[in-house]
Amino acid sequence: MLARLRTTVLLLAASMATRAVANGIQQSDFSGIGHIYVLKSDNWKSATPESVVGCLDTDGKFVAEKSTSHECADFSRLEDFPWTLSTERGNCTFEDAKQEKNTDSYYGKGDHAWSCGERVTDIYDELYTIDGFPYVFLCFGDVACYYDAKRTPKDHEALPLWPFRWGSHQMGITPGHVQLQLMWKKIGELPKKSLASDMLGPRVQISDQVQIPLLGKKVSG
Repeated sequence: MLARLRTTVLLLAASMATRAVANGIQQSDFSGIGHIYVLKSDNWKSATPESVVGCLDTDGKFVAEKSTSHECADFSRLEDFPWTLSTERGNCTFEDAKQEKNTDSYYGKGDHAWSCGERVTDIYDELYTIDGFPYVFLCFGDVACYYDAKRTPKDHEALPLWPFRWGSHQMGITPGHVQLQLMWKKIGELPKKSLASDMLGPRVQISDQVQIPLLGKKVSG
């Protein structure tokens, strides 16, 4: 009887987890052409579109959503390897050594700002989402889903955006900076839609049983 009860409980828990994922977003929701909105948030569970404080422009800079001098860019996501993003300026990456460094950050002082331009990208430039998220939040690296900026932009500003890094010497956001999330809003399909690979992101998902810590990138030391 006890064994049967345990089996019933496990089946019920599995069913609830499946429904939780089914009710959340899927990898296929991060595809095609879209805008990338910036949310002021340090907790993905409470972040919503009402948390939006800007978007990314065609150069990959953080701008005010209703800026009179900058527009939210149309980003395209490759449907197969390396699943990277691009704008009309070119491919997007955190690896352009010409971009501003996050010198205020203890652990991120060597990071370059996100940018889009003429360069060849690889799998390390990929942003991805996670099955079961309530919205299409974008992560980078090893399940790191938060970003760092000096402040929220004013009307005519275009600010650098960096990965959020933390560790024992700096547990939270860089002092004086704001902690952010990125959210994808799909606006269309790619001009020539092909059969997309199902390897669109990491094999992780949100469920009632496994709540992975979705943080910025932790650095040892």
